[in-house]
Amino acid sequence: MATALVLLLGSALGIIDQSVNAASVVSVSADVDAELAAIRADLAALRREQGEAWLSTQRACEIRALVSDVLADSSTRTQCSESGSALVSGYATDRGFYLGTVDGQQTARVFGFMQVRFVWNQGYDAAEREPSSNSVWGAEVRRAQLFASGNLAGPSLTWLIGLAFGAGQDPVDFQAVRLNPASVDDPSPSISYLNVTKHLGSGWYAQVGNIFTPYTYESHLFSTAETQMGECSMLEWLFTAGFTTGVSLGYDGDAIRWQCCYGDQIGTAPSPWDSTSNQSLAFASRLNWKLCGHWEQYAYESSFRGQEFGTFLGAGVRWQNGRADNPSATDGTNPLGVTGDATFMFGGANILVQGIWVDQWVSRNEAAWGGLLQGGFFVTEALEAFGNWNITSTDGTQQYATVGMNWYADHRALKVTALVIAPVDGGQPALTSAVLPPQSLGGGSNPNNNMSFSLQIQAAF
Repeated sequence: MATALVLLLGSALGIIDQSVNAASVVSVSADVDAELAAIRADLAALRREQGEAWLSTQRACEIRALVSDVLADSSTRTQCSESGSALVSGYATDRGFYLGTVDGQQTARVFGFMQVRFVWNQGYDAAEREPSSNSVWGAEVRRAQLFASGNLAGPSLTWLIGLAFGAGQDPVDFQAVRLNPASVDDPSPSISYLNVTKHLGSGWYAQVGNIFTPYTYESHLFSTAETQMGECSMLEWLFTAGFTTGVSLGYDGDAIRWQCCYGDQIGTAPSPWDSTSNQSLAFASRLNWKLCGHWEQYAYESSFRGQEFGTFLGAGVRWQNGRADNPSATDGTNPLGVTGDATFMFGGANILVQGIWVDQWVSRNEAAWGGLLQGGFFVTEALEAFGNWNITSTDGTQQYATVGMNWYADHRALKVTALVIAPVDGGQPALTSAVLPPQSLGGGSNPNNNMSFSLQIQAAF
């Protein structure tokens, strides 16, 4: 009996020991699972934080890129530091290459355009130009112009410089051409704009230097690149006031833009003052009146699709009081001129009407006059048809008609122009210098013998 009791107690103790060991194993396993779960939770949280940080960085980059585009109108923007002042630089399609301080106190931008063309001219009376031939043709760089402008110590004081090169002189040099018609060929590079402008507030400003003389219709355009034909009209060739060295006062308002210029002889800038050629008083002024529309559309001769209807009226006057020893060949001793024009823009089509009258063209007993009717319309979004008719009387009457097409390959940055200039009627003037080849296309002096074709590519930057 005692032996059996001992065996029974031993078995019970063995069972109890096994139960205790099993319970211990289960407890350890539970602890390990808990620790593994905690580690997994920590790892998941770390991954989430890293992912959110990466997304935040990506969003920050996108926001910075968007702000950069808004500020610079370009996908390329560079920031640097020089002498402790932060600078910003880049390129924008409407401003060209630019550089300036972040606060805008000091800025500079460079922009320009180039015109390359092929010309064919039928000149039956080409005795003045060698070699004498009925037909002449060739390629040339018609114009290459580079401009630089910016702020000086703030946006209220600005500067502007313009350099020009081309195969033929622009109308701005007509004074010299009247003395020597052959000077229209192979001109030297020249300076056009060279001035400083002080903005006085409330739309008023003052300029000093070489000023685009405010007079004819095209004088409100910045350059020939803004013309519809990619070239000046015959009226502009014969009657422009060009650039004048002096001072001017102007006003840019919501409905009125006015500018008055006083300086040396009209149209001779840049040039030094000379008592034998400068006037004792040279004055020119132009008023532009916006009846409806926006001034931005008036900055171009063409009216692009999508623009609203606009009507603009313009008037100009020039007058100078010469000295007795001034040469009469430079527009007479006391030339007085008046001009008026009306522009209608229909958002895809335009009409321009211009008239001009100049007293004492080459003497005190003669006057000259001219008229222009021009228009165009967009056949498609990028294809524009245009035409104009000119009549002038300088020393004999001339009439020219121009028809052509513009293809805006890259909006206004790349433009291809094909045009034909044909004489309509005219008599042989007594003065060869009173007749210029149409838009410097070569040929003889007789206006009946200058039918021309031009294919031109214009690139602006």
